[in-house]
Amino acid sequence: MASVSSLGVGSGLDLQTLVDGLVASEQQLRFGRLDTQAALATERISAYGLLKSSVSLFNGSLTSIGNISTFQARTVSSSDPDAFTVSAAVNAALGNYSVEVVEAGESQSLSGSSFVDITNTAISSADAIIGGGTLIIQQGSQPSFSVTIDSANSSLNAIAAAINTSVDNAGIEASVINADSGPVLVINAADTGSDNEISITVNDVDTNDTDAQGLSQLTFDVADIAGSNLAQATAAVNAQITVNGQTITSTSGRQFDEVVNGVSITAVTETTTAGVASITKNTQQALAAANEFIENFNALSNSIDDLGRGGSEDDLSAGVLVGDSLLRTLDSQLRRTIFTAVDDTQPEGVRTLSDIGISIGRDGQLSLNSTKFSALLDTNFDDVARLLAADGNAIAQNSQFESVTYDSVNSQVGDGSLEIGVGEESFTVSFSAFEGNNTLTGLRDLINNASDNPGVTASLVLVDDGAGGTDAKMILTANEAGPESVISLIVGASYFNELTAPELDASEGVISRLQSVVDGFLGGSGQKGIIDARTEGLSKDVERIGDERLVQEQRLIAFQDRLTAQFASLDLLVANLQSNGNFLLSQLNSISQISSNNNNRKNS
Repeated sequence: MASVSSLGVGSGLDLQTLVDGLVASEQQLRFGRLDTQAALATERISAYGLLKSSVSLFNGSLTSIGNISTFQARTVSSSDPDAFTVSAAVNAALGNYSVEVVEAGESQSLSGSSFVDITNTAISSADAIIGGGTLIIQQGSQPSFSVTIDSANSSLNAIAAAINTSVDNAGIEASVINADSGPVLVINAADTGSDNEISITVNDVDTNDTDAQGLSQLTFDVADIAGSNLAQATAAVNAQITVNGQTITSTSGRQFDEVVNGVSITAVTETTTAGVASITKNTQQALAAANEFIENFNALSNSIDDLGRGGSEDDLSAGVLVGDSLLRTLDSQLRRTIFTAVDDTQPEGVRTLSDIGISIGRDGQLSLNSTKFSALLDTNFDDVARLLAADGNAIAQNSQFESVTYDSVNSQVGDGSLEIGVGEESFTVSFSAFEGNNTLTGLRDLINNASDNPGVTASLVLVDDGAGGTDAKMILTANEAGPESVISLIVGASYFNELTAPELDASEGVISRLQSVVDGFLGGSGQKGIIDARTEGLSKDVERIGDERLVQEQRLIAFQDRLTAQFASLDLLVANLQSNGNFLLSQLNSISQISSNNNNRKNS
């Protein structure tokens, strides 16, 4: 807003300073309120941003503790990891299994030496050219793959590189050993067992595919080793282990999958005594998830306290959102949800977070009694999982039954039969001392090997007998989860007790309820959250204040122009009055001078 620099020239008064002062006063009156409103709205937008960030971090911690798989994880261990290792799926059968590695297996190894070049002269260098063509390599039952060898680039080094870099090579490694007697080509199967045995045929550019010249020097047939041009340095040997005394052989590597439902064992080296593979529930993962949940809840609680802290007008520590109903609502809903009991689908003593060791102190912070939490995980693992992670729907499980306890896996179970139902199908196995299959082990094999078995796996587990030794039990596990695969003992129910139902009824757990609360504030699935709605409202306020500022700026310009015009008129008026006054004074001075002159003449 420009000033009129000539204002006050006529009157000699400092009218411009007066106008500027009046304009500044009006400007403060008009914009002070808007500046305060804009600053407050901007601060609250930032505060809501911080709140949303804290709520989002807390929501992230709910993912782990609210996922049922967190409580289905398994801890596995091998008493002799140098001999065998163990892995398990989340639904793996729990228990201890006796494992012995009878044979760790061998990978087949082929070798070739005394090669000749394209002139049929013995080579002394792995870079000498031996001749081109195509290698057709077959490994077990896998599809064969072809490797084209250019005649001009057909050294042993080039051939090994071509085999190793072939995109279709799934398990063969080639190398060259530079021995004193000359270069040796070595071709190894990457894994053990007869299913990884290698055979090599050749399409030689010299049209003779079997002689000991050119690329044909690389032929090998495990069924005709004597007629092959490569030698077998090491024959493929199948890996073999025993689990609870039962022999399992692998023809395709050292890993034995689904030896027990959900359990894989990998042979490393032979043993002379049996070791133990243990499959237990992973309580540490659940404990870590609980600690993460508490840490993030407490961080969110601190943010709510900081943003809503009360104070006087001069108290700079007062929160930006003090008195905000959103904060109060969020805080009360979270705390009410956390400590509301789940209904009677949960057993007594496992219905609230405080039941499992999560409590709140006077400072409003959550804490975890790790001893109580871990003890409940050991004794009521599934109940704790449902309390925290159930989503209100029935939880599908692999139906399981366990047998009565026997002294060992070789204990006899008598003569009789079992009719086992799986869903709507069933099958029958009969066992007797006469057939020699009436031991716990024999019964397991009858069930697993039954041709009409519709989907149940029998496994043997060792259990503590309470006197420092072990007993044995059989576990029947449905291969699929849910009621469609429920196991029923149609005949022989006296041998078994239900261990795991196909479904668990569960009310909505604490974490699922918390997620619903948080979703209301954060939004999701196309819905706007409360925090975003508040932020958008404040952003519109800032825009409205900006628009009003433009209006007030125009009005202030008009006010200044009006003042300038008024004071310019005043300046002209004063200037005219001063001019008239000066004229009158001049006339009076003239009259006084004339009168004085006349008096002087009279006196003379």
